[in-house]
Amino acid sequence: MPLLRAPVPVLVGLLLSACSKGQVEPTDPGGGGKVCTEIGCIGGLRIELQPNAGWPAGDYTFAFALDGVPVTCKGALPLRACDAGPSLTCDVPDRVQIGESGCALPPEQHGFADIQIPSSPAAVELKIQRGEETIYAGNIAPTYVETRPNGPGCEPVCRGATAQVAIP
Repeated sequence: MPLLRAPVPVLVGLLLSACSKGQVEPTDPGGGGKVCTEIGCIGGLRIELQPNAGWPAGDYTFAFALDGVPVTCKGALPLRACDAGPSLTCDVPDRVQIGESGCALPPEQHGFADIQIPSSPAAVELKIQRGEETIYAGNIAPTYVETRPNGPGCEPVCRGATAQVAIP
């Protein structure tokens, strides 16, 4: 069977038309326009947890101060069964989301993943405890970057930052 080849501009045009469900917004009264794709975004602060030696079993507390507003999340490892819902609960819903990793794996492979804070706090205090032992305590002063995933002049405007936290 022969291999079909198309000129590169034709392939690029086909890919662009297949991938962008655009909306045309006029940019001037003379009939010009711009095409905006419909890509969404997740803004806020993402904290990448980087454990040095995994996550030992035990009771965990994640205590935050988001611009001075306290939020506390508690849970334990090993995680609950995957179909039993989250193992961590927070006292203020929807302010902090802490990823859980490994519920379908053996208990020694369970752990916590990145923390997502949907708002854009200027200052974050974070304290992580296993039982009564503090395994991390520190302050994060994120630097946010604004992006427009759908192109210049297109909505939404996303404001996000990432920070890394080393867990000994």
